[in-house]
Amino acid sequence: MSFSGLLKGRTDWRDEDEVQGELGQRRSEFLAERVSDLEERVDKLALLSMALWTLLKKNTKWDDEELIQQMTALDLQDGKLDGHVQNAMTECPACHRPVSRRHRKCLYCEQELSQGGAFEGVVR
Repeated sequence: MSFSGLLKGRTDWRDEDEVQGELGQRRSEFLAERVSDLEERVDKLALLSMALWTLLKKNTKWDDEELIQQMTALDLQDGKLDGHVQNAMTECPACHRPVSRRHRKCLYCEQELSQGGAFEGVVR
């Protein structure tokens, strides 16, 4: 039964379809804004990476082939050449059980885990 069926004769209430439509529109706007924010962050990271690589090539003997080899080696750490870096499991220093590096504490003994260094929050 819809809201309009419950509120016969009431004109100050909107029907369920109208409410759901408005909620869907708000959700779409939120998601569009989120996608735009993420695209902006990716663009900035790409620019940063390009600038850093340009400086490294200029000030070292490294070349694009070495960079591609290193990228491939990092990509293969999880056993798949798929263009993604997967943060593999680590061992808890206290209870020695496997724990995902996504977690800040061991799920078993709640030991604080070491942070991921400069790439914490970037690598999944």
